[in-house]
Amino acid sequence: MKLFHYLRSPVTAFTHDLLMVPAAWFFAYWVRFDFSTIPPAYLTPAWQWLVLVMAVQVGLFVYYGLYRGDWRFASMPDMMRIIKAVFVGTLTAL
Repeated sequence: MKLFHYLRSPVTAFTHDLLMVPAAWFFAYWVRFDFSTIPPAYLTPAWQWLVLVMAVQVGLFVYYGLYRGDWRFASMPDMMRIIKAVFVGTLTAL
């Protein structure tokens, strides 16, 4: 039962989000190049910008309070905070 409680903790949610930011970042590049190899001329800057993108996204997730509550009781206001954090982070990355 403790494992189940740990999987719902804010630390687990934060770790998940921290790992998903680079996954989404590089997936977007992969889609951009039609699911083929990303040219080194684009891949090198992508790695360089990743640190800043992660910092901005994580900062926005914390700013919008995504790790304050218990996800068993997520609601529409929680969904709106997620959408706002992702939207502002995406605009910033652009």
